[in-house]
Amino acid sequence: MIKSLFLALFLVPVHLFAQSLSINEVDSPPLIQGYCEEDPSEECFTISISQFMNSNANIADIIKSKESGKAYIQFTVSEKGEVINVRSRSKFPTIARVAEDAIKELTIAEPAMLNDQPVAITYTLPFKFRSLQIGNDSARISGDGDFANITDVNEVATPPEFLGYDTGIRNIVDRYKYDLRMKLRQMSYEDKQIDLLKISLIIEENGDISRKMVIHPKRKLQNIVKTEVDRIVIEQAAKNKNGEYEKVLISYDFSN
Repeated sequence: MIKSLFLALFLVPVHLFAQSLSINEVDSPPLIQGYCEEDPSEECFTISISQFMNSNANIADIIKSKESGKAYIQFTVSEKGEVINVRSRSKFPTIARVAEDAIKELTIAEPAMLNDQPVAITYTLPFKFRSLQIGNDSARISGDGDFANITDVNEVATPPEFLGYDTGIRNIVDRYKYDLRMKLRQMSYEDKQIDLLKISLIIEENGDISRKMVIHPKRKLQNIVKTEVDRIVIEQAAKNKNGEYEKVLISYDFSN
C-alpha cells in the first residue's frame, strides 16, 4: 500500500558555496547536454537543472517510501565537465538517495568558463517532494484526489482494463508504452527524446482517472502526450484478491 500524497518534485536553486566558484561568479555556467544550446545563460542553466531532475528522478520510489520533505543536494562540476562530490543533507533517506542518483546522471557538454578558461563550480539546491507543483511549471498535472490508500498496479490481483487493450498487466503497461512510443515516432520524435518521458495515473475504484501527470523537459511533446493520456478509457477498475474494486497507481517510465 502507498499511503502518501502523490508526490512531485519542486526545485529552486540556492547558492551555498563553501568552496569552488558559484554560478554567478563565472562568465558562463556549465552546459547540460541537450539543454540550453541556444541560450547558455545562468537562468537557462537553472531551468535546465529543474527540467532534468523532473525527468530523471525516480518519483515512484519516493511515493512508495511514504516520505514527504526536502533534501539539500550539493555537487561540483569540475573544469573537465565531470559531476563530482555529490552529497546530500536530509532527514529523508529515500528523497536524498533519489536526488543524488538523478544528479549523478547529469551529462555536462561544457564546463563553466571564466576569462576563457574552464573552471569548477559548486552548486546546491533544495529538492522537495510534497507539493502538487513541478519546478518551473515543467509538468502538466490535472485532476483531484486525496491519494490515501493507493496501491501500485503491480500489487493488485486484477489490474484495470483499458478500452482497446486485452486484459493483463503487460497490456496496460508494456503494450500501452509501446503504442505511445510508436505514435510519437510517427510524429518524428526520436527515442532519445521519448526516453525522458514519465507518466503517472491514479485510477479510482469506480474507474475514473482522478490524477494524470506527464513529465517531460520539452513542453510541446509534453502537451502532445497529455492529450493522448486524456484519451484513455477505463472499462473496469482494478480488483484486490477479495474481488473488491481498488484504487491504483500506474507509472510509466520510458527510459526502461
